[in-house]
Amino acid sequence: MQGTDRSTVVLIRVLLGFESVLYSVVAPLLPHYAHQFGASKPAIGVLAAAYPAGMLPGSLLGGWVATRTGVRRTTVVGLVLFTASIAPFGFGSSIAVLDGLRFVQGIACGYIWSGGLAWVIAIAPRGQRGEVLGSVLASAIFGTLLGPVLGTLAVAAGTGIVFVGVGVVSLALTAWTVRHPEPPRAALGGGTSPRALAASPAFVVGFWLILLVACTIGATETLLPLRLARFGTSGIAIGVTFILASLLSTLLAPGIGRMTDRRGNALPLIAGLGLTAVLLALLPLPQTGLPLAVLTVMTLGGPLTASTTAAMSLMTDAIERVGAALAFGTMLLNLAWGMGETFGAPAAATLSRATSDAVPLLLLAAAMLLTLAPVVRVRLGGDAPRAATASAGGASSDDSTHAPALDPGARSSSRA
Repeated sequence: MQGTDRSTVVLIRVLLGFESVLYSVVAPLLPHYAHQFGASKPAIGVLAAAYPAGMLPGSLLGGWVATRTGVRRTTVVGLVLFTASIAPFGFGSSIAVLDGLRFVQGIACGYIWSGGLAWVIAIAPRGQRGEVLGSVLASAIFGTLLGPVLGTLAVAAGTGIVFVGVGVVSLALTAWTVRHPEPPRAALGGGTSPRALAASPAFVVGFWLILLVACTIGATETLLPLRLARFGTSGIAIGVTFILASLLSTLLAPGIGRMTDRRGNALPLIAGLGLTAVLLALLPLPQTGLPLAVLTVMTLGGPLTASTTAAMSLMTDAIERVGAALAFGTMLLNLAWGMGETFGAPAAATLSRATSDAVPLLLLAAAMLLTLAPVVRVRLGGDAPRAATASAGGASSDDSTHAPALDPGARSSSRA
């Protein structure tokens, strides 16, 4: 890879890591804003959902802009939106103002991911593309680990000074991005028929799995900080809880990806869904902060990671088989994720207020268990693990000619 291309990969890794920090920063801040503004649980749920809600139009607009004006310009637009909305977020005077600013940040996220991933795909040599994508996505996971740290710092030092500092960083990243060349338009790939995707059972199940996982994350990241705070857990301790969950996820994801590559999606999907359902059902039981914090780390960082990684692999493999460009698949992943979190956070908060925390958590656990049936059907009638298929000489022409799936562990190990 040329020096310019390496510099661009480093840039995109930093940008997606930066975006992920802003995505996950809000969890430790939710109890702070609930206390500061006297906000109800549904109002806090709307705040948690505002960012992923913005991802929906942001992903669509970002994909549309990238095909017409280029991926660098798309990425710059996202960074400009970030810069304009981050600093004011530190001085928000009401929940409604914070909702609007988080929504704009979500739109910026859609632009940055649509432009950034397509940019990396265009410049990465085909023989190294899986490795490059894996490194980029690993940076995004690391960003979600740092987000709660920043949120905890904002609780301790003040939201104004912290988010002004983040705005300055965003402005510097915008200037850095402008200095990089636009990749050739021909390298950005083509598209596919939506009807072909809708006819693929693996795609449909993968899309539902990602939506369900995102819905679960949106619900738990709204309910659990408030529940921990109700048991007397400090804002710093709540932030540490989510930091540990992100760290566990970061540590487990590569191994799960390698397992998916060698043995297929079935085992991590079935184990992930089943164990997540059990842990979700247990979350309402603790009546003190420490056991609830431990269960939170296990639920968000353990089997849910297995479900996420394998679901992403299942969905993107299906997209490849019908000949879709990887950038198109990225847009669909963003949409599924945004829809899940947009619905999950406010729905869980509203149900919890009307009943108890147990009701939305048990409903999510039931959805996980019910999803096992279509997962088993798809995998029993689906493809063999990629490694086994390749060793048997049965790799299809689609698998050899289309861009690799987004699962970092699976694809990077297959390139090793």
